[in-house]
Amino acid sequence: MDWHTILIISHIVGTVLGVGGATFAEIFYLKAIKDGEIDPTEGSFLKTTYFVLRTGLVLLVLSGFSMLALKVSQGASGYLYNPILWAKLTITIIIATNALLLQAHAIPSWLGFSLSLTSWYAAMILGLWRSLDASYVAIMLFYIVWVLAVGFILERIRVWYIGNSRHTRV
Repeated sequence: MDWHTILIISHIVGTVLGVGGATFAEIFYLKAIKDGEIDPTEGSFLKTTYFVLRTGLVLLVLSGFSMLALKVSQGASGYLYNPILWAKLTITIIIATNALLLQAHAIPSWLGFSLSLTSWYAAMILGLWRSLDASYVAIMLFYIVWVLAVGFILERIRVWYIGNSRHTRV
């Protein structure tokens, strides 16, 4: 197996861990806050999920930059002008920065959760959508709209879910 194949597999695994981790982080967090407190078991699930997310991010960054270096070293420097590449790099930086800001409680959770979920899915979609013909600005504007839309939707789900739990006896 050559280096390119190993890097592609690593990149896919990192993306899968990140997308799955971001999805389950939302689900577990929503279930955990339903009763107003996060018990030790719920906290343990969340910690494990965040570990999976961090593992996915490390794999994504290492494999992504390694693939970029490999392409450039093989003379494919034209790849550096691809707007999808720059959008993916920007979104990866947002994922990493957002993780640090969430950890430091320096960003509102609604925005941090929306950034995480939207960014992981955006990175996956951009990696898969090979025929996308859009400028960097267009991709990033669409991404910003989706971050806000996802934030709104997640907040509506939280309000509905938590509101319904207060009217239901278990």
